[in-house]
Amino acid sequence: MTAFAVVPWSDWATAITAGVTCVSDRDLARAAAVIRAAEVVLTAGNGGSASLASHMAQAVSKPDYAPGGGHAAVCLTDHTPLLTAHANDGGWASAMAESARPFLSGPHRVVLVAFSSSGRSENVVRLARLAREHGRDVVAFTGFDGEPLRSLATVSLHVDSRNYEVVEPVHDALLHRVQAHLRAKGS
Repeated sequence: MTAFAVVPWSDWATAITAGVTCVSDRDLARAAAVIRAAEVVLTAGNGGSASLASHMAQAVSKPDYAPGGGHAAVCLTDHTPLLTAHANDGGWASAMAESARPFLSGPHRVVLVAFSSSGRSENVVRLARLAREHGRDVVAFTGFDGEPLRSLATVSLHVDSRNYEVVEPVHDALLHRVQAHLRAKGS
């Protein structure tokens, strides 16, 4: 078993602060505007990012999050039977895209909110490509270099860190800030 050193709290807090300041209020407001314009919000991610995607779907579907009420929101990774059926039939790399296809090809205004700390999660990247092919907006939460997901995004909320222990908590803070912009009138 590999031994890991615990980074001192003050160093971690400094890294978190640097990560949070990578994203501007303008970008947060743009992400909120894209989400606000949608009728359906799809979210997705893997591992810790899947829990953030689930959190985002919950946050935007609550009726009190914004004037006029919540959105229809679906976290693709919360629908385990459908996701695993697609993974079984076509492989994990295409499972999210296939799960989202009916939403993306339908008549509603759909936005994808995709979380990938590395920006390279193949299943999330394929999902974002499919969303863009269908003319849908993509809000991407990324870290590390963020590519290729970052380049597929309509709005990129990028954390300039190569540390999951920084990227994931900053993504959580950013989703709360997007939610704050959604609550505010005229953001």
